[in-house]
Amino acid sequence: MKHEEKRALLMGNHWTEWLKTRNEVFNELSDKQQLFCCCGRLATGLHESNCSKFNHKVDAETIRRLKHLITEK
Repeated sequence: MKHEEKRALLMGNHWTEWLKTRNEVFNELSDKQQLFCCCGRLATGLHESNCSKFNHKVDAETIRRLKHLITEK
């Protein structure tokens, strides 16, 4: 199952868990960054919320934490 399929499955079937876990992961990864984002730009809150690389990293970690909810067919 691909990243996008897992993301869609979790968002569709486990919305509350997805939202809660993603917010926790977003804050944890945001706090770990010092001055610069993983893409190389200045890590401000506005930038992090719009940065595709950072958000992909957040989604990947969220999927990893919620993998017990994904049932492979």
